[in-house]
Amino acid sequence: MSRREDGPCPTGQEGVTRFEARLAACGSAAVLALLLGCSGATRNASPPRHGETTVTAATIAPRVERLVVADENDIAMVARGGCVATVRTSESENGGEDELRVRCPRPERMRAWFEGADRVMASFQYELAKDEDEEEIKLPAAKVLTTTGKTLSVTRPEDVQRLREEVRALSEELARSEEPKPGPASPDGWQMLHVAGSANVLFAGMPAHGQFEARMSTNGQYYCEFVTDVGDGPMRASKSGWLSPSVATRAIDDVLGPFAEAAPDEVQSSTYAAGTKNGTEMKSNVAATAAVFERFAQIQEALGDACLPELEPPQPADLGL
Repeated sequence: MSRREDGPCPTGQEGVTRFEARLAACGSAAVLALLLGCSGATRNASPPRHGETTVTAATIAPRVERLVVADENDIAMVARGGCVATVRTSESENGGEDELRVRCPRPERMRAWFEGADRVMASFQYELAKDEDEEEIKLPAAKVLTTTGKTLSVTRPEDVQRLREEVRALSEELARSEEPKPGPASPDGWQMLHVAGSANVLFAGMPAHGQFEARMSTNGQYYCEFVTDVGDGPMRASKSGWLSPSVATRAIDDVLGPFAEAAPDEVQSSTYAAGTKNGTEMKSNVAATAAVFERFAQIQEALGDACLPELEPPQPADLGL
């Protein structure tokens, strides 16, 4: 998700952290084709020779760089040294709902997970992936991209199921711990930054309006969420991750520089900036909120994806003018 158009196919770390812009404009089938089909599109690898089918574990060395698993309603992509990106579609009486998540754990957690995944995948059987226009995707499915640019399909159903379980367990683990908590006090005494309000962003070049909320702790953890309507139902995009504590602390002190606490009788709005000190969250008055939003915008590019929507400052009526 970005204020600008993304390229034709996400790749590597950049692909995992910026691929939401492509997904937002797609239906479920198109999203599946995008994630399962383009993982090797920008690599300088030779085209697969379709006479070769079964590939043993020995032939995928060097290591897997990225993997994708999918079933009818859930798609996940995991990148070595990067993030876990998931797309989930659900149906209800009110229509469909899409959920896009990017979770970027600490690098050491992703390294440990891939060490285990490498051992699990060593016994899998693979085949060189066919061109997407020649292949009807059968679900559930799993593919891997190696560092040499080979895109391989996992062939045995039991291997696909095992990989899906491993990815699902990782996603659930990260979901349980992605909400930031107040960290150590900064030089200015802050422990947490919190902004919320109406916001705008471009999804694959198409403008989208919705509700945005972001929190960042001085311990380096952050979480952003953007909820909008895509025509046939709501869509929820979120991203969680970590900065170095020193970077996050400096950013919080800078962003909250214009902070001025709201008066007790000030009417509270759904658009606000807040900071936490001594474990207590305080909301800024509406006059200072726009200045906090302006400073927050300067760090959004570094966070990326669901952290990018541009907050709308309080309207004149909110300012009492």
